[in-house]
Amino acid sequence: MSSDELQLAEYKAAERRLVRKVDWILMPILTITLGLQYYDKAVLGNAAVFGILTDLGLTQTINGVTYTTRYSTATAAFYYGYIVAVLPMALIFARAPLAKAAGLVVCIWGVICILTVVCHNYEGFVAQRFFLGLAESAVSPAFVTVTALWYKPQEQATRLGIWYSATGIFSMVSGVINFGLGHAGGAHAWKSLYYFCGSVTIAWSFVIFFLMPTSPLEPGRFFNEAERAILLRRFQENPVGKDRQPFHFDQFVEALLDYKTWLYLLMATSIYICNGSVTAFGAKIISGFGYTSLQSTALLIPGGAVTCVTIYIFVYFADKYKNIRTYLLPLSCIPVVIGAIVIWAAPWSPTAGPLIGYYLVASFGAPYVLLLSLASANTTGTTKKAVTSGAIFIGYNVGNIAAAYLVFAQEAKIKYRSTWISVIVGMVFASLASIVLRFAYVYENKRRDRLAQATSEARPVAEDEKSSTDGLPAIDSVAAFEDKTDKQRPEFRYTL
Repeated sequence: MSSDELQLAEYKAAERRLVRKVDWILMPILTITLGLQYYDKAVLGNAAVFGILTDLGLTQTINGVTYTTRYSTATAAFYYGYIVAVLPMALIFARAPLAKAAGLVVCIWGVICILTVVCHNYEGFVAQRFFLGLAESAVSPAFVTVTALWYKPQEQATRLGIWYSATGIFSMVSGVINFGLGHAGGAHAWKSLYYFCGSVTIAWSFVIFFLMPTSPLEPGRFFNEAERAILLRRFQENPVGKDRQPFHFDQFVEALLDYKTWLYLLMATSIYICNGSVTAFGAKIISGFGYTSLQSTALLIPGGAVTCVTIYIFVYFADKYKNIRTYLLPLSCIPVVIGAIVIWAAPWSPTAGPLIGYYLVASFGAPYVLLLSLASANTTGTTKKAVTSGAIFIGYNVGNIAAAYLVFAQEAKIKYRSTWISVIVGMVFASLASIVLRFAYVYENKRRDRLAQATSEARPVAEDEKSSTDGLPAIDSVAAFEDKTDKQRPEFRYTL
């Protein structure tokens, strides 16, 4: 082995050790924070079976029929607040010190969450949910930015999957906790849930503020000089990760005019229509199988395990094999469709059939993570990436709002038929849109290849194609890694 080969091998080994170290520092912080966000908003589903519906007047009985429109509105109010703030928050976090800003926002949302217990009517609760959505809107866009900042494109799908799998992990953990708190009883058992989750969130915000490293350029006390040098090189070689860049109006306009931005938004909307059946109304639907309130809460736990396992499986293949993400996304929708059909067709009784269907529907997190990884790997330019991320999370919220109104109490006798039809339609749309994206990416890559050949440019390198050194093209000039969009970089190639 030559001295150059030995030096390269040593560098690659040191880089692998560094990435593992970054994983051990960042992934627990991102995962627990995202999990707390999920818990704080999803706890309403458990509170629904522990008295909050009656205490705050979230249901109405008209002519002997109980309607949950008020509960649906309260559920949707969180997402209205999220929609209002998500794009401004994404743009702010593109310029702000991520760790400090994230810690502050998490503390604010914890305070708002614990204040749920002072609500005494429907109107006040809707207002509280709206402001909770405002505060929590910063977290997911910020974490997409953090992932793009610290990891190369071919490393991102796995990391996105790890921290997003917190939705499944915390649905299991919260199920156990809420079962215990609800079992403790009391006249207003639902308040115990909000005291707990709000207090934990406030405490965790201090961990984020003081322990989360700011960026590869300011890694903090956890990294030595040799590791800082590798972090700097990785940052320079990462075309999709830039830190605290100024707002570029031209990138903002480009993102709005890019049809892919709107396709990402629609895909996120269609995928998250599933959330109404799994999160907000999950305990209520399972109780319709013939289980008690406490049993329904406990039976939510396996659904979280399904969410985690399916996410891990699909992101593993997404990072291991090149250019298959647009194929994996439709494949990941299949279990959701099967689950919706099973739960709709199976007899509703305390048996395995409808529960298996419900757990399969819970796998809808996998296509959403694949969508995030596609958008992150195929969008460059700080402002454009912020707008694209914001668009996806707007779609996420539109889907959640729609989901809140697609579970009709009066359809209980026909197994909430409208709910499962909407889930199936949403998954089919997301699958077809993924194939459309693949054709669009392939067409644009071929167009750029022809242009490069015609202008005698250097051979371009695909976004997730490994080079002879460390997975990305060597740095030929500083200009090649300026804050430019994918459209402004003719050498950019889209990940399929």
